[in-house]
Amino acid sequence: MKNLKTAKNVYVVMTIFCIVGGAILLVWPGLGLDVLCKICGVFFMIYGLAKISSYFTKDLFQLAFQFDFGLGIVSMILGALMIFRTDHIVEILAFCIGIFMLVDAALKIQTAFEAKRFGIERWKWILITAIASGIVGALLLFSPMKTTNLIVRMVGLGICLDGVMNLVVVTNTVRTIKNMQKDIIDID
Repeated sequence: MKNLKTAKNVYVVMTIFCIVGGAILLVWPGLGLDVLCKICGVFFMIYGLAKISSYFTKDLFQLAFQFDFGLGIVSMILGALMIFRTDHIVEILAFCIGIFMLVDAALKIQTAFEAKRFGIERWKWILITAIASGIVGALLLFSPMKTTNLIVRMVGLGICLDGVMNLVVVTNTVRTIKNMQKDIIDID
């Protein structure tokens, strides 16, 4: 149970970094794309490690972390590419983040419906944030945007929304047996 609480706390901190990082890109899109790419690469590597380690925790429902092993590997590969192949990645940064966001959003939509089946009241918030994140991911993929500042702002918005989506999921679905006792209704 202690590992689960630690994993949840690390996950929350990572999603807050995601939100803050996205907000920085929204406010200051003039950061160089090379610098942005390397920063994102480091973030994706750390984020990938956090997702992989979260997968191995003992969550009662196994909802929040159920896809984290695969997404963690994808995140680490994307991060390594962004760090070591920056010149090529800068050209397709928005596209890569868009793909990642679409996959993550699709999996979180599934998580929302599974949370509904478990009777988790806030499943709608998971669904809403997942849909919003998926829309921004799709815009990044199919975006006709040509200006660098607009692309960087869209990437920032996407990262922010992905962070909010993951924060909503982890705070509403990760439960331990100790926390579930207050959710159980005594029928006697």
